[in-house]
Amino acid sequence: MMRNALIGGLVWIAVATAAAMRWVELEWIDLLFLFAPLVIVPLGLELTRRVDGAEQVSLPLKFARVAQLPSALLVVASFWVQRGALAAGLAAGWLGFSGLLAIAGLTRLWRGGFRSLDAVFAVAAFLYLPVGGAWLVASRLGLTPMGFQEPIVLLTAVHFHYAGFAAPILARSTRLELGPGSPRSIGRVLFNVIAAGVLVGPGLLAAGFVIGPRVKLAAALILAASEIGLAASLFGALTRVRGLAAKSLIGVAASSVMFAMILAALWAIGEYPLQPFVHLQQMARLHGTANAFGFTLCGLLGWTQAAGHAERAARERRP
Repeated sequence: MMRNALIGGLVWIAVATAAAMRWVELEWIDLLFLFAPLVIVPLGLELTRRVDGAEQVSLPLKFARVAQLPSALLVVASFWVQRGALAAGLAAGWLGFSGLLAIAGLTRLWRGGFRSLDAVFAVAAFLYLPVGGAWLVASRLGLTPMGFQEPIVLLTAVHFHYAGFAAPILARSTRLELGPGSPRSIGRVLFNVIAAGVLVGPGLLAAGFVIGPRVKLAAALILAASEIGLAASLFGALTRVRGLAAKSLIGVAASSVMFAMILAALWAIGEYPLQPFVHLQQMARLHGTANAFGFTLCGLLGWTQAAGHAERAARERRP
């Protein structure tokens, strides 16, 4: 999957250059979304593979890994045509890929994945992604589900790719690096509370948009507080991480998510009386950029590096 992420990164740079030259009409929100299927998702799958080993490789997950890059390229193609049936048809390939991951997640549940918090992280990530895929198809088709219009429709797809898919995978690696500890220790209890917020926060926030502003505000603050707590946990795990590159990347990720989530909390508080301190386009550029590149990209790369160091150390210890 690292190869897929590298190819995806080169494609994204080409698309971003084309957008900057005005060869294609894409906004920054569009580019932030495209970065997820092209780079973030393959990196998340690679980190999941390294953490799982060979134990959790189900048939749907194997098919999903094969389908990831072609499906991501179809998403790019869907942004080069006008919204409508053709664009939605191209984006539907990504929804199909996301469905394979959802089946892989359900397979984990069937095998008893609900019994440990470690397994629940991957299950949640795999189940959130097709929700984002469905909102992507709705966006490319030009639908206004439940009365929501652009850019909210596409931003919902962005939300479920970053907060829904990537954040639980990052939380999982953080928990593993912090070590087992005592189940009743203060540190372990606090991290479990943080983890609960990371896991349910994306769904709560999406529901808040439907239920009403008070629920949306509460959900946004829960998610922001949980990811700020995750940032503190990332800093706490740095002492256990091997390799300067891994430490640096995880440190950048922790700093970035703190900035991004403080900004998100300010936006949520200000938007509740409909007098936002930070407007939506500013949120996309500031919060979205810090979250996508600083937190998610650097975090996935850092934990993948750390997993590589752990694999090499394990091989060296073998007789």
